Amino acid sequence: MKIKLLAGPAPDYYVFSGETVTAFKDGAAEVYDLSGFPDGGVFQGADTVGGVPAIYGVERVGGELHLTLAQRVVASKYPDKMAHWRGQQVIDAADYDPDTCYVTPTGMAGVEDYEIVRGTDAAGVEGWTVRKIATAEETA
Repeated sequence: MKIKLLAGPAPDYYVFSGETVTAFKDGAAEVYDLSGFPDGGVFQGADTVGGVPAIYGVERVGGELHLTLAQRVVASKYPDKMAHWRGQQVIDAADYDPDTCYVTPTGMAGVEDYEIVRGTDAAGVEGWTVRKIATAEETA
């Protein structure tokens, strides 16, 4: 199974087993058995988990499932820089790690001193964000 992650409303994390995806959000879990999804099938949507979409797209190409999922992002923590995000990377579901950010910040052109970390926005929502890397002078 191949997965592509977009930036957007998302579960906390996913677990993959065969052609089954389990999405977890705030202690709730929703299981999606995609084994019956046919080649050329049309994805009609999936139940939410914890009030957020868990699956954004499903295709079966040459017998292999290709899913579009999401990772949650929050506002940039880098002074005076907005980070917009895009998802382009396709990975094997077996390689998925919920502690890895698979979406890419844009709007950071020419900025060398940032890092991608988990953060919390003003409303208390957790997700991936960018922040300025503290220099030795700033930490002293």
